[in-house]
Amino acid sequence: MNSDFRNQSETPQLEDAASLTVVAETYYSEGNLAAAVAACRRALELQPNWAAAYVTMGNVQQASGQIQEAMRFYSEAIALNPDFAEAYANLGSMLYKQGHFVEAIVNYQKAIELKPTLAAAYWNLAGALKQQGQSDAAVAYEQKALELNPHLAQVDFHINLGDKLARQGKLDEAVAAWQRAIAFKPDLPEAYCQIGIILRHQGKAKEAIPNLQKALEIKPDFIAAHQHLCGILRDTSDLAAARQAVHKYSQMCAETDPIMTAIYYVSTYQVSGLNQIAGDRFLELESYLQQNLETASSVEIKSLYANFLFSTPYVRDDLVANSKLYRLIAQKYIEKCIKPNFSQPANYSLKPQSPASKLKIGFLSNHFSRHSVGWCSADIIRELSEFTPNLYLYASERITPDDRTQQFDSLGKLTFPKTYPNGLANSAEIINQIQQDELDILVDLDSLCVPIHAEILHQKPAPVCVSWLGFDAPYISSENHFLTDWHSHPAGREKYYDEQLIRMPDSFVAVSGFQRYGVDPVALRKSNRIGLDQIVYLCVTPGRKFNSDLVKAQIAILKQVPNSILIHKALGDAAVFEGAYHQACEAEGVSRHRIKFLPRFATEEEHRIVYLLADVLLDSYPYNGGTHTLEALWFNLPVVTRTGEQFLSRMGYSFLQALGIETGVAWSWAEYVDMGVKLGKDGELRKAIQAQLMKSKDAANLSPLWNPKKFAGDMYAVFEKLGKVNSQK
Repeated sequence: MNSDFRNQSETPQLEDAASLTVVAETYYSEGNLAAAVAACRRALELQPNWAAAYVTMGNVQQASGQIQEAMRFYSEAIALNPDFAEAYANLGSMLYKQGHFVEAIVNYQKAIELKPTLAAAYWNLAGALKQQGQSDAAVAYEQKALELNPHLAQVDFHINLGDKLARQGKLDEAVAAWQRAIAFKPDLPEAYCQIGIILRHQGKAKEAIPNLQKALEIKPDFIAAHQHLCGILRDTSDLAAARQAVHKYSQMCAETDPIMTAIYYVSTYQVSGLNQIAGDRFLELESYLQQNLETASSVEIKSLYANFLFSTPYVRDDLVANSKLYRLIAQKYIEKCIKPNFSQPANYSLKPQSPASKLKIGFLSNHFSRHSVGWCSADIIRELSEFTPNLYLYASERITPDDRTQQFDSLGKLTFPKTYPNGLANSAEIINQIQQDELDILVDLDSLCVPIHAEILHQKPAPVCVSWLGFDAPYISSENHFLTDWHSHPAGREKYYDEQLIRMPDSFVAVSGFQRYGVDPVALRKSNRIGLDQIVYLCVTPGRKFNSDLVKAQIAILKQVPNSILIHKALGDAAVFEGAYHQACEAEGVSRHRIKFLPRFATEEEHRIVYLLADVLLDSYPYNGGTHTLEALWFNLPVVTRTGEQFLSRMGYSFLQALGIETGVAWSWAEYVDMGVKLGKDGELRKAIQAQLMKSKDAANLSPLWNPKKFAGDMYAVFEKLGKVNSQK
């Protein structure tokens, strides 16, 4: 509803009050609400019965999302001036927003009675009548509105055209159509929001932000605008602004949108490194879902599966509670989001395999690129090509190709499906392609929290479907499998999963190594003002994995190891990292100067130089480092890792077991501190571990962790066995 009527009522008795109100309107139009209020208050000091100032105050309250306050000011204006048409019209729009259509109609009619040329009042009255099912009566008012202001029709035409063009994927043309609508009518929050969403999708975050902010200026409780603004600020690492935005979103919409506000809140605070705050909100939402999940919409269920479950292992290491939550959300996602769209499983022809035939294996991922999944899977897929030429790769989202993508493309047929305007592939299209390719095995590389993968896996488009590597199991089907090892999933873990656990003999992953730029270690230390005799601990824990318990343990280690420092280098809010470490240093009496923060680098090859600076890597918990820990071990760095219950808290343990290294494994924070101190003080122990790590890469003693060829052979044997078992059903 158009509630932004300007104050054009009675001739003012005092020019000063009128002038101040004009100034207030200018501030309001510029979004400077505090200045607008101040000008109105000054006007009312000069003339307390100046109704126009109350209307502007109402507009300001409306822009701040304070609907009841806005209504109070409009009512006050009407009490002072019963003939103030704009006040009635604006009050009508507030009533409309609250769903009080009958009362809104009364106020619009009064506005028209007082000012028959008020085109927007006719237009909004027509909208209210439509809400009441009075479409015929609405037509006459729409026609009258267009007689007074023909541009109102142009607005709807261009908005509808923009929507149509967006659905067709003609995004630039859609933006142009919405911009034309705004030119006719500047207060169109939906148009600004749509433009912001498209610009975000196109990677134009800076241009998207002001459009989303404008949408919220006009409509402060605009949920979609809040969500996209929060997402952009979080993903562009402007984390202080992201927290401010998500706080505003929660403040404005928590009552009407409790699930989504909580999801965004948890995600934003986790990325920032504020996991304690995120954890409190996480538990609140988990408790709320116990009573309210049945009434959640399909959009909310999808976001719970994609985002809320993704947050879980960063918050806690509780196998029972996490498994229960995964099952609860996944089953609701299947029931409410998958089954209504896919009533029957996919059909495939089950052809008997001859002994000489080679398996057809497909890999599904949205990370065929410079991503942890990309770094950890490419070597194994390359080695699999020696066992079978029939490899297929399916990209489930729009990927920005890089040199890693090219490597994947050379390994198998990399299929980029057609995409919707939001960049997501059509799951039915991928299912159809998999069926046409007649796969024997489909391997999902991303697992839990990727809704489109859940849809595909639930349909079982290949005789054997396996999830592996990217995250925990997807909890989609007891007919599918999850590929792991005995260290990360010891005996008895089956009861916590829906998928069947298939354990590799040595480890759940193998890599052939990592590249980094060559530098002189001595010169590197000197350039970073680090003494050659200092013990350097390294933490590469990003915001999502960062927490106060980890910081306290690391500072406790520093306190007991003289002449030691800690380097922290990771993605997150630098101010949060610094504040947490400095607070812990003060509590333990450790100089804050013993913490050194390094900036992130543009490429992984640059980042990996940091391992040359360090003597010991201090791993994260309850979510261990994956690729980062593998990198440290590859570059011969001793690791301290805390081991827990859930898969993602046992990755470091699995890596060390595959290497035959026991030193560094801790089962509590106390053991973590003791192990860190021991490795810091005992130079001979560090050298022994370094020698063991170097030996693990010798061709004659190659560890399974560095042997993708062996892993690929074991994987192919597992797949052959699964295929035979399936064919006998």
